[in-house]
Amino acid sequence: MNKNPLAKAIRRVFEKNIVNTAYYFPGSSDNSPEGRQKKQRIDNFIKAINGFLQKSGLAPCNTTDLQLDERKLIHFALQLSGYIRDAQKELHDLQDKYACDPDLIELYQASAHYTVACSGKVPGNKYVFEENKDYCFWKVEDPQHLDSSAYTPVENGVSLKPCLIMAMPFHIKPTPEELQKWSYLYMHDSFENRRIFGSEVNVYLAHFPIEQPRGEKFSLALRTIRDPQNFYADTDMRFVVRHFSPLIGKDLQFDRNYRIVDGQPYSPETFKQNMARVTILGYCAGTHHAHRWINAVERLAGQLYSEKDVKQALSNVFVITYAALPMLKENKYSGAHFMSNFENDQMRKEPFIKMFRPQMYEQVKYTGKQAPARITAMPDHRNFIIAHKLAPQLDIIDRKSGIITIPNPENGHHIGFITTPNLSAEDNFPYYQFRTVLENAALGKRGLKVFEVCNFDNADYVLKSYAALAARKDLGH
Repeated sequence: MNKNPLAKAIRRVFEKNIVNTAYYFPGSSDNSPEGRQKKQRIDNFIKAINGFLQKSGLAPCNTTDLQLDERKLIHFALQLSGYIRDAQKELHDLQDKYACDPDLIELYQASAHYTVACSGKVPGNKYVFEENKDYCFWKVEDPQHLDSSAYTPVENGVSLKPCLIMAMPFHIKPTPEELQKWSYLYMHDSFENRRIFGSEVNVYLAHFPIEQPRGEKFSLALRTIRDPQNFYADTDMRFVVRHFSPLIGKDLQFDRNYRIVDGQPYSPETFKQNMARVTILGYCAGTHHAHRWINAVERLAGQLYSEKDVKQALSNVFVITYAALPMLKENKYSGAHFMSNFENDQMRKEPFIKMFRPQMYEQVKYTGKQAPARITAMPDHRNFIIAHKLAPQLDIIDRKSGIITIPNPENGHHIGFITTPNLSAEDNFPYYQFRTVLENAALGKRGLKVFEVCNFDNADYVLKSYAALAARKDLGH
């Protein structure tokens, strides 16, 4: 798209990291099968990069007769989102139309194709990628101890018992050590309430495997934002068919086009109750995963129930998010959407929210005029955005390492700001409010009831919580 400011950031890094570090070898070529394959995959990716630059109104980068270091080019492909994240100057005036530019989506897809094409073919490159990988899905056996819990693969879908599903953005190997490490790194002791998690509420974890290319994840996120009403990928539908079917109907069977060919619906009331048992916790791109799952559930449920019944049932699903804003002004589901930003965010905006939803970010961010949080009600009055004032740094007590400082909290993007007490915070209001909403939602509370304070030990938190709710504003006001 012409004048997309993000193109300047991408061109700047490409010139510095790729063009300026290449060797000039005019007329050199490798005509072996491997050499021709290498040239083809590099040419395809460079063509996509220059195509994006030219469509944005910038001159292409000339790589003629340059011998590019493919390991650096792979790194460039993997870090596209990181270069945008760090481009605070370009993010400052970003508009929605540029954030979800179809040409940018094509560039992400090209980066995914390139990294897949490189797998196993570049000396010194450890990455192996595959496109269209299915989600990994686990039952967390001991939510109180994420760093030592067993994680059991889910084979036959979630049970009809109330459940909380963590939709996480990480790409990891499906080993106990990796699951324990990353789950604890993000969520810490959020599920320590044994009366709720693991007893009344089953806890699950969903994530993409390490083989999914990062470009695919980001192209999926942008496609979700561009078509929030209808879009889901085949991998999302496969996930829903495999794991949500027991909630939608009894003994459902599907053909290759996901049409229901056998099985029975529940009564409309039972279906609504089943959906009310579902709470999803989405972090960053995990929020986009969850949104697509619900679109896929709507597609399947529409074959069994009336449009009115499906709409009411989906509104019972509750989605808690961090570092991602609602996809629609009137979402199909209900939810509480947390974010953190500096009171003065000039040149240090929360990068991924600003990257994906730049105009809404400016409408709902914390500005210092609200204390201790800015709560914005979406037009559906079932979804709320909670913007917290960001502490200067994130110092936490880690179960194994004592006191540690998180080295790169990314201007508030790091979920640790709400999932663990912060020694650099004045009162840890974000942490307590997140825990309140998490526990209430998991128990089935909806609407403003998710903010009800159950633990009255901290009188200061209780007063601030009700003050923030009383001061909430509708979007745009």
